[in-house]
Amino acid sequence: MKKIITAASLLIASVSGSAAIAVPKYDIEKGKVIAETVCAACHGANGVSAVPAQPNLGGQSVKYLYKQLVAFKSGDRVNLIMKPYASQLSDQDMANVAGYFASQPRWTVSYADPATAEKAQKLYFGGDSKRGVIPCSGCHGGKGNGNDWAAFPRLGGQHPEYIATQLKLFRAAGREDEVMDASQTRTNDSAKKGEKGMMQVVAAKLSDNDIKILADFIGGLH
Repeated sequence: MKKIITAASLLIASVSGSAAIAVPKYDIEKGKVIAETVCAACHGANGVSAVPAQPNLGGQSVKYLYKQLVAFKSGDRVNLIMKPYASQLSDQDMANVAGYFASQPRWTVSYADPATAEKAQKLYFGGDSKRGVIPCSGCHGGKGNGNDWAAFPRLGGQHPEYIATQLKLFRAAGREDEVMDASQTRTNDSAKKGEKGMMQVVAAKLSDNDIKILADFIGGLH
């Protein structure tokens, strides 16, 4: 019971922090100009990335996209590539480009490895109570569609390579690993400074194999 209550408390705190995000009224056409001139090289002009290490953005939650751009600019989410690009953008620019990518068709999905799909499916939908791992579907949905209101991202069909990298960054933060620099961890989803957010807590309990099969499964989820 204690584990269940703890997980529920983390979820409530995470939702409460995310729900407070207010995206300025955005102009999709102005966002398109920014996307084509600034973002397209890595993420594609329509939000479909040709590089597995870079995330697809088309059809992603506008609130999530805006939140990430703000975090990149402020340094709350440390990324040496994204920082200089986000720093060029005003709050209105960030809202415009987030609105544009959110308006694009959702990306297509890959195919999960049949050899590991069953095990990954159990972990995604059922978690692992023995290790205190809560189900991914609780926040990201049964089809990986996320939660737009709470700014939980859409994951279904995302590049497995990108998913695996993010899980490892969250894990490093959750385990408080010693790293060379802050870009080797990800902590921006914490509700308050100095506290571990939902993803850090969950990812800290995942093995390398857990991350590998989950990322592959999520890549084919739709």
